[in-house]
Amino acid sequence: MLEHVQQNIQKFQLITTGQKLVVGVSGGADSLVLLHILNQLAPRLGIIIHAATLDHQLRGAESAGDVRFVQQICHEWGVDVTLGQADVAQLAQKQQLGIEAAARVARYDFLAHVAEKVGATSVAVAHHMDDQAETVLMHLMRGAGVHGLAGMALRSPVPGHTELSLIRPLLQVSRAEIEAYCEQHDLIPCHDSTNSDTSLLRNAIRLDVLPMLAEYTPQVRPALARLAEIAAVEDDYLQQHVLLFSQSAAVTVSPRQISIDRNAFQGLHSALQRRLLIWAIGQLGSSEDTAAQLVIYAIEIAKRGQQGAIALLGGGFRLRVNYNIFVVEAENNAEIDQHNPLLPINFSLNINVPSRHLFDGWTLESTMILPSESKMVCRLSVPEGSDVVLRTRQVGELFAPLGMNGHTQKLSRWMVNHKIPKVIRHQVPLLVINNIIAAIALNHEWFVSEVFAVRNNDEPIIYFQFLENS
Repeated sequence: MLEHVQQNIQKFQLITTGQKLVVGVSGGADSLVLLHILNQLAPRLGIIIHAATLDHQLRGAESAGDVRFVQQICHEWGVDVTLGQADVAQLAQKQQLGIEAAARVARYDFLAHVAEKVGATSVAVAHHMDDQAETVLMHLMRGAGVHGLAGMALRSPVPGHTELSLIRPLLQVSRAEIEAYCEQHDLIPCHDSTNSDTSLLRNAIRLDVLPMLAEYTPQVRPALARLAEIAAVEDDYLQQHVLLFSQSAAVTVSPRQISIDRNAFQGLHSALQRRLLIWAIGQLGSSEDTAAQLVIYAIEIAKRGQQGAIALLGGGFRLRVNYNIFVVEAENNAEIDQHNPLLPINFSLNINVPSRHLFDGWTLESTMILPSESKMVCRLSVPEGSDVVLRTRQVGELFAPLGMNGHTQKLSRWMVNHKIPKVIRHQVPLLVINNIIAAIALNHEWFVSEVFAVRNNDEPIIYFQFLENS
């Protein structure tokens, strides 16, 4: 199996030479085998691995014991490891999530945090072929489309942390092969007692549904995995055509809405019409809460609705007919002020003080004198000789918002929390001082970093102000 995994890693270019890789390890058979294999392959592939294990605090002493087990194994195998804890029950209550969903959020947030700490760009997890079969069957039961049937990919973004890659080197390996590997190499994994709880849907599918289906179709697991692979290829084909259409003159993207020409939309195949709506919602936020029936109804409104007709899309979004076009937008259409200053993507400009810079519809003034006009003023404590840059965001950046006692969070997460539509996140103006984000301009406000907040008037203060051109 070692050679099989290595071939897949190289064939699909999951890992590159010189890379640092975080490996998620729970102590169960799957993740233990993944760590064992990657530890052996590391010298061959020229990579460095770093293990990460999280106590979800759901099983008391048992889960704490699993963390100690992983720590001991990593010590024996010479692998660096980071330990973590998360109160998943509290997280579930706070974010109104199920326990499984909350555990997933906590786990990926933790793995992303470890990756950031150790300088890794990828995270490896131990999903395997049987997990894929369970996922596809779950999605099938929920009425998923082609995208859902594609299941898990060998490589995808880390959920909630799209700047990181999530790789699954064991995705084409069966559970039976993993168990045989454990026996062959005398690996004794931990046992998670919650895996026997059939009140959880995935456990019920694994322990009850799939074994029953296997009585009629012994190869049901690899068959479902094949379905996922076929669906993934077709899903990619559809997505490419959607992106091609989205770049045409028929589609107009703005900070608050996406407008689509009704005649051009009418000419698309129904499969592309559905996917285009899902794409549009995803650009403004998230399409996870958009049900298929809502999309189908919205398409009818888009094609045949009269001026002003509205179809709800779920997740706080709607489709609204406007003569020869229809728009996809938030239901209240007020997440981002229409007159918020935006910069071109990948924009960067060094700022001297004092200075005045003109942009599309805006002027940024920087001065050491308090402006007479009080709107959109940012007051920062800037050390003498500092490099000041106005630019857009970069991958993996952190921000220390005022009021968090200097604690940082991912800029991407901050933007999600402030409901900034995905389509403009790479255009929001950032003031960056000495390579640290000092302030963010949003909705006629400045969000200031704890690092550069003014504590007293004796400090060297610089004022920055966006003024809307008349």
